[in-house]
Amino acid sequence: MFNLRTVFVVASLFAASSASAQTSLPPAADIPLPAQMPVYDTALAPGWQNWSWAKADLSVELSGSTRKPIRVVAGPYQALYLHHDPFSTKGMTKLSMLIQGSAPDGEVRIFALIDGKVASEGKLSKLGNTGWTQLVVPLVTLGVEDKMIDGLWVQNATGADLPKFYVTEIKID
Repeated sequence: MFNLRTVFVVASLFAASSASAQTSLPPAADIPLPAQMPVYDTALAPGWQNWSWAKADLSVELSGSTRKPIRVVAGPYQALYLHHDPFSTKGMTKLSMLIQGSAPDGEVRIFALIDGKVASEGKLSKLGNTGWTQLVVPLVTLGVEDKMIDGLWVQNATGADLPKFYVTEIKID
């Protein structure tokens, strides 16, 4: 037979363990990862900064367009450099952006950065001047799938001046 004191002690222990279970945090595996990391649309997304060494004008007005892209004027090997505190790409698979040149046959190379250093040879892309081109680069190509990254470059891939080009709708997802 239980006496009243034993029942009270057991009930107290049960209440304490129940409260503890309700306030504990879920395991890290249960916390959903972001499905997408916005970088730039009409302005830099929160946490992103312009560290470019090419001339980069943000939120440029284009007549007849709702887009406000980044205009980049890049000398030899200069780049649009967008920096962020390190974040994980776990669960993300690609970098995408819209890009448009102002002259045919320009070339840029897309890089992702780990600790401020390029993570791979990047992805070479030709610029057209007949409208926006959707550029999608797998993170594995950039060497940053499931890694902690801290920046992106869109670099003039040549030793000559590159006529201005525009970049917008940049995201990692």
